[in-house]
Amino acid sequence: MSLKNLGLLIIVVSFLPWAAIIFVVPFIQIDLAHKAVLVTILAVVAEVLFWLGLVLVGKELATKYRRYFSFSRIWKSLKKLLR
Repeated sequence: MSLKNLGLLIIVVSFLPWAAIIFVVPFIQIDLAHKAVLVTILAVVAEVLFWLGLVLVGKELATKYRRYFSFSRIWKSLKKLLR
Protein backbone atom coordinates (compact mmCIF):
# COMPACT_ATOMS: atom_id res chain seq x y z
CA MET A 1 0.00 0.00 0.00
CA SER A 2 1.46 3.33 -1.01
CA LEU A 3 1.65 6.32 1.31
CA LYS A 4 -1.03 8.15 -0.68
CA ASN A 5 -3.46 5.26 -0.32
CA LEU A 6 -2.64 4.96 3.36
CA GLY A 7 -3.22 8.69 3.76
CA LEU A 8 -6.60 8.47 2.04
CA LEU A 9 -7.57 5.55 4.26
CA ILE A 10 -6.59 7.50 7.37
CA ILE A 11 -8.62 10.50 6.18
CA VAL A 12 -11.67 8.29 5.68
CA VAL A 13 -11.16 6.68 9.10
CA SER A 14 -10.91 10.14 10.66
CA PHE A 15 -14.63 10.64 10.03
CA LEU A 16 -15.55 7.67 12.25
CA PRO A 17 -15.00 9.53 15.54
CA TRP A 18 -17.23 12.36 14.28
CA ALA A 19 -19.91 9.81 13.45
CA ALA A 20 -19.51 8.33 16.93
CA ILE A 21 -19.96 11.81 18.44
CA ILE A 22 -23.23 12.25 16.57
CA PHE A 23 -24.72 8.76 16.61
CA VAL A 24 -23.23 6.94 19.62
CA VAL A 25 -22.28 9.32 22.42
CA PRO A 26 -25.76 10.81 22.96
CA PHE A 27 -27.17 7.35 23.65
CA ILE A 28 -24.49 6.10 26.04
CA GLN A 29 -25.70 5.89 29.64
CA ILE A 30 -22.90 7.85 31.35
CA ASP A 31 -22.70 11.16 33.17
CA LEU A 32 -22.75 14.39 31.20
CA ALA A 33 -19.24 15.22 32.38
CA HIS A 34 -17.95 11.91 31.05
CA LYS A 35 -19.73 12.51 27.75
CA ALA A 36 -18.03 15.90 27.47
CA VAL A 37 -14.63 14.30 28.01
CA LEU A 38 -15.42 11.54 25.51
CA VAL A 39 -16.54 14.04 22.86
CA THR A 40 -13.36 16.07 23.37
CA ILE A 41 -11.15 13.00 23.05
CA LEU A 42 -12.98 11.80 19.93
CA ALA A 43 -12.75 15.23 18.31
CA VAL A 44 -9.01 15.46 18.98
CA VAL A 45 -8.44 11.94 17.64
CA ALA A 46 -10.44 12.75 14.51
CA GLU A 47 -8.45 15.92 13.86
CA VAL A 48 -5.10 14.25 14.44
CA LEU A 49 -6.02 11.41 12.08
CA PHE A 50 -7.25 13.84 9.43
CA TRP A 51 -4.09 15.95 9.48
CA LEU A 52 -1.85 12.89 9.58
CA GLY A 53 -3.67 11.52 6.53
CA LEU A 54 -3.34 14.87 4.79
CA VAL A 55 0.41 14.90 5.38
CA LEU A 56 0.70 11.38 3.95
CA VAL A 57 -1.44 12.21 0.92
CA GLY A 58 0.75 15.11 -0.08
CA LYS A 59 0.17 18.65 -1.21
CA GLU A 60 -0.74 17.90 -4.82
CA LEU A 61 -3.47 15.38 -4.04
CA ALA A 62 -4.80 17.45 -1.15
CA THR A 63 -5.12 20.47 -3.46
CA LYS A 64 -6.90 18.34 -6.07
CA TYR A 65 -9.49 17.09 -3.58
CA ARG A 66 -9.85 20.55 -2.06
CA ARG A 67 -10.74 21.93 -5.49
CA TYR A 68 -13.09 19.01 -6.15
CA PHE A 69 -14.99 19.53 -2.90
CA SER A 70 -14.91 23.33 -2.94
CA PHE A 71 -18.05 25.12 -1.82
CA SER A 72 -18.21 27.32 -4.91
CA ARG A 73 -18.05 24.32 -7.26
CA ILE A 74 -20.78 22.51 -5.34
CA TRP A 75 -22.91 25.67 -5.24
CA LYS A 76 -22.62 26.14 -9.01
CA SER A 77 -23.63 22.52 -9.58
CA LEU A 78 -26.68 22.95 -7.34
CA LYS A 79 -27.70 26.10 -9.18
CA LYS A 80 -27.55 24.24 -12.49
CA LEU A 81 -29.68 21.43 -11.10
CA LEU A 82 -32.33 23.80 -9.79
CA ARG A 83 -32.77 25.62 -13.10
